Amino acid sequence: EMCHMEPYQQDLWSRHIVSQLWLSIHTNMESLHFQSEKETFRSPTPLLLAAILYVSAIHNGSADVTTLAPSYFHVLCKAIAELSIPDALHPSVCGEGDQHALPSRDVEQDAFQNVLGLILAGLTSEALIKLTAIWISIGYRLVLDHCPVHINSTASRWRQLLSGLQILDLEHVSLHLSCTVVPVHAPLPSLRQFQMFTDDPFHKLTIMMHTGLSHFAGRGLPTIWSAITSTQNPLVPSPIPNFTEIDAQVIKSWTRVRADRPGRSTNTIHDGLQIRLQIRRQYNLHRLLVLSIYHPARGLDLFADNMASRQQYELLLSARATLALRKSDAGIRANWDLVIIAWAAITVLQGVEGGAGEEENLNLVQCHVNKLRKTTRPEPNLHALLATRIEAWQHRTTMPPTSTFTKFDLDPSWSLFDQANMDVLSDSY
Repeated sequence: EMCHMEPYQQDLWSRHIVSQLWLSIHTNMESLHFQSEKETFRSPTPLLLAAILYVSAIHNGSADVTTLAPSYFHVLCKAIAELSIPDALHPSVCGEGDQHALPSRDVEQDAFQNVLGLILAGLTSEALIKLTAIWISIGYRLVLDHCPVHINSTASRWRQLLSGLQILDLEHVSLHLSCTVVPVHAPLPSLRQFQMFTDDPFHKLTIMMHTGLSHFAGRGLPTIWSAITSTQNPLVPSPIPNFTEIDAQVIKSWTRVRADRPGRSTNTIHDGLQIRLQIRRQYNLHRLLVLSIYHPARGLDLFADNMASRQQYELLLSARATLALRKSDAGIRANWDLVIIAWAAITVLQGVEGGAGEEENLNLVQCHVNKLRKTTRPEPNLHALLATRIEAWQHRTTMPPTSTFTKFDLDPSWSLFDQANMDVLSDSY
């Protein structure tokens, strides 16, 4: 409340509403993959509190509660901004007399909570808010400054937190093809030690995505996000040099550093159905991302002359699989997940328009649009934006009378992502 100086809605800090949102965070947003358990904090920092209230509010089904989300987001942004204000000028600690003095707090614990709050803020803001990259940078700086240098009982929790920050960073980079902030290998010995012995499939996914994105970032390539938000249908192909053999080799080798049968981790933090579903989801979504790197540069033309049949086949197959995943996976809520699934829907519609589709493909697309339209989120509303863009493609797409799946000459050696991995991850369904 100290971070919110302007007049606010009456219920914003109501004990009943705050308690309801605080206690429902694990219901309204599934467990974070980088946390071994559902943590609770008796004395959260203003940033973490605001982040949890905001996340819970936007996922709450009640319209009365959802209307509070913009105010919580305003508080969250102010709490983030306060991290860059010197203590002497800090609004939360400067005031008249000692009555405003705050009790002493554990600096390391506060830093940990602030990083967690920044991750929650990023997961619900990426794509729409490009400042997410700045928030990631702040989070990484806090990790470097406050993570224990030597291995102790809390170092493992910091390693898990860094994993969450890395994934968020890569998601932001993949949408904008910018450079990463968080390195793949932790600079601190205490974090490196855990990375060396971890059986974490998410860490292995991080290594894989770093390997590929570093080749394509900073080259001025059109991005998935720019293609989705463009109102120009069809897109004009970008004057980018043709897809080169080197690019093809990079994409082929992109997945060589991958998890060995990721569904079979022996680490207890990856046991259980929920973790298996998360792994399956991330590998499916990242597979589509890898296959789509050059697609925006081709003007989203699935049947462009310079696109090999094997590339068409794998891209379309991956897009269909991603849409099917959306139908069966209730845990898809993060912004990045929704953007990639919207991308899958647009890709599938392109296939239908070109004669490589069937009625079920259109049903899957409509199912995704219906779920996006059910949201009660206030502006800025990513769900509404994505639904509008998909509907624009739907309106221009017609099913050819003799539509059948196009027969591609598939070269199995070119296939990305070890099929054994995908089979194991599909066992949960």
